[in-house]
Amino acid sequence: MDLSNKLLVALPNILDPRFAKAVIYICSHNENGCLGLTINAPSQNLTVGDTLSQLNLPEFDIDALIDGDGNNSKLANSTIEMPPHLFQIPVLNGGPVEHNRGFVLHSKDYELAGQTLKISNSISMTSTADILSDISRGRGPKKICFAIGYVGWRADQLEKEISENAWLVIDADDDIVFNHEFDKKYEMTMQLIGIPPEMVSSISSASGRA
Repeated sequence: MDLSNKLLVALPNILDPRFAKAVIYICSHNENGCLGLTINAPSQNLTVGDTLSQLNLPEFDIDALIDGDGNNSKLANSTIEMPPHLFQIPVLNGGPVEHNRGFVLHSKDYELAGQTLKISNSISMTSTADILSDISRGRGPKKICFAIGYVGWRADQLEKEISENAWLVIDADDDIVFNHEFDKKYEMTMQLIGIPPEMVSSISSASGRA
């Protein structure tokens, strides 16, 4: 069972409170395990523009951007000019693994040879410094989701969680993946399969696939 290019929607049976109402896009899935990005958990402190203006490419440490009070005190000193819309897009908390590593889900109009993973006919992922440089200069893909960290499962772990009805699995939808109304993605995903959000609890005992 290959779950690449699927959306995982957290059901009430999920045991980890960090994933309550999470919507996760699966980027890769093979015999060694699975990697996904939470696409509805925006950072409260960082936008893509803020982050890129402070990165010391190719290496960066996201924690260094936020002071002890959770404020972006360094951002006011940025002198890098970037496309203005980048300052309207929050950085996503992609998951609890590798919080100093960035991942960019993006539209297929952008590709770096040997670096871009084509997940579907319309969605790719690139996680190198080159795409960050291109985005900051307005040369990047038209549609992006920029996440820090990821969600990882070892071999057979995700399948076990699905069998325990922790997740609902549905086909990915580009509009949901790239939509920046993050607080609405959970409801949008449930409505995609015709389930009103208030009825989610009633499907916890049903199959995990839709």
